[in-house]
Amino acid sequence: MNIKSPITYADWCNLFERFGHGDDTVFDEMNCGCFDLDAGTAKRFYNQAEEAYKTRKKLWLEKFQRSFEIQSIKSEDDFGIILLTGKKNLIPLTKFSYSKGLPEDLKTVFKKDLEEFVAEIKKSLKENLPKAGNDKEKMTLIINLFRLPIEEVPFQDDSKNTVSNSLTKRQIIF
Repeated sequence: MNIKSPITYADWCNLFERFGHGDDTVFDEMNCGCFDLDAGTAKRFYNQAEEAYKTRKKLWLEKFQRSFEIQSIKSEDDFGIILLTGKKNLIPLTKFSYSKGLPEDLKTVFKKDLEEFVAEIKKSLKENLPKAGNDKEKMTLIINLFRLPIEEVPFQDDSKNTVSNSLTKRQIIF
């Protein structure tokens, strides 16, 4: 499959619009794209990226809130499943904020906003827990595990690093 690299403002606007509407196929294009910002397009480029990010974040929040409304939470496990699903659904926002095609300062803004957003969600969840009971402690522990998925940095394609990378990569299974 040949990936089209976005290089024009219009290409990037198309990607931003697609991402904002829930298209997760944009990341390969974003990661191989580039755009030379100039005085005429820089502000518009940043605004388009921010609008897509905010739209997608709003979609995540609506879906997350809806999951609490439609799923009956009868145990800590049910609560944990909702949070795990919410965390997995944050992956596209994380990938967007780490996209290699975006300017570094913009990525920094998105990463910081996403961290603050998740911290606010955790705070809200803790504030809305029942005031007493054994479940509160368990649910607090589950909430504390709710965090941004870590965007993995791909291994370098150096043959000398291949052996050491494969030996040090560990998988923890719970």
